[in-house]
Amino acid sequence: MSAAKKTSDNGGVVIEARRAEDARISNRRLVFETICQKGPISRVEIGGVIGLKPQTISSITRELLDQGLITEAGRSSGLRGQPQIYLEPNARAGFSVGVHLDRNVCLLVVSDLKRDVLVRRQIACDTRLPKNTLARVAAELDSALAEADVPRDKVWGVGLVLPTFGSAVYDFDFSMPHWEAWRDVGFAEELQTLCGLPVLVENDATAAAIGERFHRGDTGTSTFVYFYVGQGTGAGLIIDGAPFKGAFGNAGEMGLLPVFGLDGSPVWPDQKTVDVLSMGGLAKACGVNETDLLPELVVRLHQVRDQRLMEWLKSASETLRDVTAVFEVLFDPEFIAVGGAMPRQIIQTLVDMAYPLRPTPAARRDRSKARLVAAELIEDAAVRGAAILPIFVNTSPNFRHLYIRQVTQDRRPFDR
Repeated sequence: MSAAKKTSDNGGVVIEARRAEDARISNRRLVFETICQKGPISRVEIGGVIGLKPQTISSITRELLDQGLITEAGRSSGLRGQPQIYLEPNARAGFSVGVHLDRNVCLLVVSDLKRDVLVRRQIACDTRLPKNTLARVAAELDSALAEADVPRDKVWGVGLVLPTFGSAVYDFDFSMPHWEAWRDVGFAEELQTLCGLPVLVENDATAAAIGERFHRGDTGTSTFVYFYVGQGTGAGLIIDGAPFKGAFGNAGEMGLLPVFGLDGSPVWPDQKTVDVLSMGGLAKACGVNETDLLPELVVRLHQVRDQRLMEWLKSASETLRDVTAVFEVLFDPEFIAVGGAMPRQIIQTLVDMAYPLRPTPAARRDRSKARLVAAELIEDAAVRGAAILPIFVNTSPNFRHLYIRQVTQDRRPFDR
């Protein structure tokens, strides 16, 4: 929905002004996203957030109410003047499905339009076999929708998240170990064929960053980094409230850099990095197989201040300190949120032990947020972010949402 283009007489490209219809859709999305992120909220408060004229806001909210996308959530009392009517999303107006594939496990959630999780399932599967895995996901998806009593025609889409590049377009194979079979598999198209719903694909870090943006009340136009620690490491970049993917969709692949403590690139044989800041690094430090590194075990080791765990935390926090400096110098974010597959206690301890951070231009006397924080969305961050993808794509007023790697069906129910 960006400005239209046409060819001039001399063959050049001329950018035309945005059409009135595009402006209408953009304003509609802006109002709706504000209600989704900050509701219950009054029309006057919406105007204070986004700066549209009261008449425009009134017209858009009346239309959204008539279509059943939002509902009234009470009135103000005890205040001067006319009572204010508060608005919030209609939870049953739309639904989405989030799927997070990790090594031999799948998390699946069904969410409503208020981002509340209606059904959550954890499914064991052999992710070395893509077609078998996708067939299992499709079957569980059907069952989960039935359990949640969700009509299929109200499902806006499926967000599919997995940690793989999956394409031969690259000169080198960057596939993570265990995920080699997914290279060049059209998994989005395959899943859409199986489930009959639009499928959007992202990596775990970017999905978690989008989830964090929606779950924090103050990040609608923020610039921040979500540093995701799982079996590997990566980052989701939010620039001015929108995900930033770079020219070819690979921005934020921090784990490929030759930084000590990160897993590093599999195609740099001369690198001298050691994998510390990851689930694999934690498992190795604690002397257990990664498949046996359950959250309950990690929490128990932390409660007793196990020496192996504490030594790992010290080393991993030093790596996190270096990573923070890189992000701050390259992107100048308002803050860096750390999350991922580890328990909240471990993430919070990593963040605390990373201080004092290295001196960078981010060390300002006028800061309103800490430079490095534990993310608000840590538990199930990737799968809940995956469930937000269809809602984000359909309602975000910033049309840079087209970054998403695969959108298998151009269906925009919100703009109808």
